[in-house]
Amino acid sequence: MGLPLLLHAVRDAADLGYNFLDVGGADPLRDPALPVLCREAHRHGMLTSTVTRSAALTAPGLEWLRFSIDLLGVKSPCSGAAGNRLAAVRASGIPFAIVVRLTSAGLPSLESAVEFAVAQGAALLQLRPSGKFTSEQTVRAWMMVERLRDLQRGKLVIHLDAVNRYCLPMEPEGLASWKRDVEREARYLGQIVSPLVIEQDGTVTPLRHGFPRRFAFGNLREERLAGMAGRWIASQAGAFCEIYRTVLEKARASDRMLSDLHRMLALEAGRGESGMPAAG
Repeated sequence: MGLPLLLHAVRDAADLGYNFLDVGGADPLRDPALPVLCREAHRHGMLTSTVTRSAALTAPGLEWLRFSIDLLGVKSPCSGAAGNRLAAVRASGIPFAIVVRLTSAGLPSLESAVEFAVAQGAALLQLRPSGKFTSEQTVRAWMMVERLRDLQRGKLVIHLDAVNRYCLPMEPEGLASWKRDVEREARYLGQIVSPLVIEQDGTVTPLRHGFPRRFAFGNLREERLAGMAGRWIASQAGAFCEIYRTVLEKARASDRMLSDLHRMLALEAGRGESGMPAAG
């Protein structure tokens, strides 16, 4: 897409109230644009992060990241071999998170994964449940995580990508207030529409890659983020609030643990595009 467009987008995002830049991709650490984007984000008061799968995390390769990345996510199994990889990250002084794909088969070893993360000096353990998780398995994972959070309080932050009625990001009634605020000042956009995603072709979407296109902001190849955000607020914020309210009310009424909130919002938005229930 070109670095200049992305640099403009970072500046505009900061003006819109966003304070965190996460750089994605197949292997962001090999992308020469990464430090340039991070420096621009820091210049505008934003924190930065990226996630890597790289098996070759070395001291020289990480040295330049020390002043660019505020949190480095490492997708990794919790094993002895992984510990050897993480030694270089720990030595670099960069705060890091261990990102784990949580499967039903891995639930019995969740406590070991937490102990591994603490032993490695991780700041965060990010648990991403497999799409094949049942509601009962997700509830079990949530109960285990709550217990482990208490045990590791002050040592490790543990985040499980799932919601229920006890941990909603906001109540449905708060959406009307947000809509009034963002129509008055665009800098409130990120209170609800976060993250704001720039896809590979330049399309800007709310919350996650591939979010239904009727809610897309526009394309950076055609317009600056500042302009498209103002138009989106005027034309789409109301419909987006309705989608969000529907999902929050379903979550609040449910006795079960639910999946990733952004996935739920994307599925609900997809229903409006087709006129038919979206595939789960």
